This record gives sequence, structure tokens and C-alpha cells, in this order.
Amino acid sequence: MPAILGIHRAGMPFCRWNQNARSGRLSMLNSSFGFPPCPVMKLSPLLHFLLGIWLGGSLILGAVVAYDFSGFDDLFARNPKLQAHAGFTPDDVDAKKSSLLWVHSSELNRVFFEVWNRTQLVLGALILVIGARSGAGRLPLVLLGAATALVGLGHFVLEPPLVDLGRQLDFLPRDPPPPMMEDFQRYHGIYFAVESLRFGLLVVATVLLLVSAMRPRNPEGAK
Repeated sequence: MPAILGIHRAGMPFCRWNQNARSGRLSMLNSSFGFPPCPVMKLSPLLHFLLGIWLGGSLILGAVVAYDFSGFDDLFARNPKLQAHAGFTPDDVDAKKSSLLWVHSSELNRVFFEVWNRTQLVLGALILVIGARSGAGRLPLVLLGAATALVGLGHFVLEPPLVDLGRQLDFLPRDPPPPMMEDFQRYHGIYFAVESLRFGLLVVATVLLLVSAMRPRNPEGAK
């Protein structure tokens, strides 16, 4: 199996690497010429940490956004003064969706998604670079690349018209349905599908990386 000689830098001696073609990882071998082993950068913990942030952040944001729209019953029960000044009851859907509280929650969610999508793009780029350098398999990297691409699709293509249509709906009564409601629901459905697919790809890639990390490794390389 072909070996790659390390480069002599800053007084450090040559070293020798062996490419494990089966696993796609670089395994270290001592050369018969007495070259010392090359240093190995262990990036897997950092990779798993960033994946945890990506997955955890997705779950937290989903819970926050869901509560912003469905938590009025709980909020009113916690603070009766809030219900007294809200101007609607939670079961009055038309009044609720045209109220200041609903528009305020909607705008907060728009900001949350904008900031989180930008954060996801940074996380995706970092994870791809670190994953490639730490010897992650081809399939996890493809899945992570697809997940990052879906974030870009959602942020740059779907998010602007969705936000614009949502703001057109602000303070408008829902009965009868406003003319832009159908377009808003269509974009919202596509965005939700893209986000669900992105999260699914991320989960599968994370599981594959964790399973790979738990496998016993042969320090002598594949035979």
C-alpha cells in the first residue's frame, strides 16, 4: 500500500503515513528506514461537539417557535393581566392572529430563523472542513454537505418570500382568508419540508460518525 512521506519542517524529522483505502482514514506506520511517526490531529471530539450544537440548536429553536404560537394558554394562565390586555382569548383564532401579540411573536420567529440559518451555514462549513481533515467517511460528508446546501436553499431562496408574505398578513383578519394566504401556506409547507429533510440528513450523518468512532481501530492499518 503506498505510503506518503511527511515533509521536513522547522527542524522536525521526516515521518511516514500509510493510506488505509478501505476506511478512507490515514493510519500511521513506522517506516523501515526508522522514520518517527507523524503526529495525528484528533479532531473527532470537536466534530462531535459542533454536530451536537447543530442538532441541539435545531431542537431548541423548534421548541421556541412552537411555543411562541401555541403557548398563549400557558402564558395567560401564568399571568392573568396579560390576558386582560391582550384583547383576545386563545380560542378566538381570528382575533388572535390579527393581534399585536401574534405579530410580535411572528417577527421574533423571523429574526430567530434568520440568525439561526446564518449560524447553520457557518456550522455546516466548519463541520465539513473538520470532517474531511479528521477522516470522516464519504457518506457522512455527502449527507452533511447536502444538509448545509438545504440550509442555503431555505435561507436564500425560501426565507425572503416567506417573510415578505408573512408581513403582508400581519394584523389582517383571517376570515375571510387574505388573498396572499395560499401563497404563504405553500411556501411555509415547502420550508417545513426542507427543514425536516435537513434535520433528517443531519441525524443520519451524526449516527454514522458516532458508529464509526466507536468501532475498534487497527493501529497497524488494514491488511
